[in-house]
Amino acid sequence: MEKESLLSQSRRTFLKTASVALAGVAGLGIAGCAPKGTSGGNETGTAAGTDAKWDEEFDVVVIGAGCAGQAAAITVALEGNGATCLLAEKGTMPGGNSPYCKGTIVYAEDEDAFNQYMLEMRGEEGTTPDDVIAAYAKGAVENYPWVFETLGASLEEASIVAPSTMDDPLATAPEWPEFEHCYALGKLTVAGNKDIEIKGDTHITKLLDRVISDHADVIEYRTDAPMSELIQDPSTKRILGAVIDGKNVKANRGVIMCTGGFEANPVMRQDFIGQGGAEPAINKLNTGDGHKACMKVGADFWHMEHVAGFWMAGRDLENTKFTNNQIISPCPKQFGITVGVNGRRYYMDWDGYSNKSDIEYMDDPSLAVGSRHGHMQIGGEWPHLAQPRRAWFVFDQAGLEAGAIPAETTSDPVADNLAYAADTIEELAAQMNVPADELKTTVDQWNECCANGKDIFFHRPASTLTPVATPPFYAQLCIPSFLNTDGGPVRNAQGEILDPDGNPIPGLYSAGEFGSIWSGVYQGGGNVAECLIFGRISARSALANA
Repeated sequence: MEKESLLSQSRRTFLKTASVALAGVAGLGIAGCAPKGTSGGNETGTAAGTDAKWDEEFDVVVIGAGCAGQAAAITVALEGNGATCLLAEKGTMPGGNSPYCKGTIVYAEDEDAFNQYMLEMRGEEGTTPDDVIAAYAKGAVENYPWVFETLGASLEEASIVAPSTMDDPLATAPEWPEFEHCYALGKLTVAGNKDIEIKGDTHITKLLDRVISDHADVIEYRTDAPMSELIQDPSTKRILGAVIDGKNVKANRGVIMCTGGFEANPVMRQDFIGQGGAEPAINKLNTGDGHKACMKVGADFWHMEHVAGFWMAGRDLENTKFTNNQIISPCPKQFGITVGVNGRRYYMDWDGYSNKSDIEYMDDPSLAVGSRHGHMQIGGEWPHLAQPRRAWFVFDQAGLEAGAIPAETTSDPVADNLAYAADTIEELAAQMNVPADELKTTVDQWNECCANGKDIFFHRPASTLTPVATPPFYAQLCIPSFLNTDGGPVRNAQGEILDPDGNPIPGLYSAGEFGSIWSGVYQGGGNVAECLIFGRISARSALANA
């Protein structure tokens, strides 16, 4: 199979050296101090099947302190009857994309209907099994009471968009209004109420961080504590612990991997999604460390192509920074057209991370246009759109004044090196280094579409047909932008990481975007929801290893 061919090659490369690497870890013989957080086990740290000696010992080790890791650690504290937990974060603060996202969390009330919406989103393009989707749907029902009742978030300060019914199916503005059960979607955002002063936790990560602090007796939270290896018993394949910040840390009941995606690793981006030149909107820490560690211990991988992207986002001419916020307002593209280095339009270039045209309930999705977290309609289906390494956003003076480059960004885009400008399209083409005749033809064709009120080439909505006709003309560099990757180790409904034969690797679990369940199309707020859902599921599974 296609997935197997690429990933098996990578896996074989890692597994070829795995026994040597693990033997090296086992043979370190580090003199251990008295184990911290121990609830059993011997103090020398010698484990069956390995000569490793342990510097520290906990019941559960959680690697990565984004929302997934935070939720897992909190579940250990709340449900572990005194079980100890190490929460290890590579960075200096709660990690991954979590602190930078809007923090919207998907929830549900009608488990069966929401499960159907999830299945509809998976469709034929997704590979997540029914039981894993069912576990997500069940967890989505738990999200609301867990956030507000268990964790104590302020209901008054939150933004709540409750699930609706078939009588008013679009009340929650679902990502996919074409699907019959979209009404089952609910969304909540901690501190999202814009009408009152926020006095409590200002973000979901702040809420989770506070709860972790309240349970410092059983959760040891460390920053600047990167994980470099998993420690595995070579005979039983059980994960015994991990090397964290150079120390052998034993995990009596399991290791939960919450290390996010590989957004910040250009080689992995190129190898797995063919977009090495793309730029993540936010995080620089998600470099695929967890992926490499899990490859070495024999994990299978899935959804490596799945990503919240790509759209062609505006950059400065030296390609060093974005010119507008990639999450809150990423789409000024209705004020012009996007062309490739050949001077031609090549896609439905009204793109952004979550743009929908006017869609009625249960419309035909094969005819709709728009970008929904990077999924775009191509040939009647909604895959991710592969993008070139660079393109140009072309607009005119009227487009600039309308917001093609946000006014708060610059008062003079040329002086600030954010765009080229010229009095003619031919002069602009020379600065862009694209064929002048091609660009002139493209602009003329576009203006004719605008005059006729119909984009006959890529079917952009009529409301976005803005002509490029009033000099001076501008060109802004664009590159592929995205929020996060979702690929990683395969997980089952219990949060266990699986090997290529579908068997759980004992003692190894995952949550969040690290091997996410999202594989068809995506619903906004679904990743943060998944962090909470599988953070809880994986922690409960690990705790069951008494």
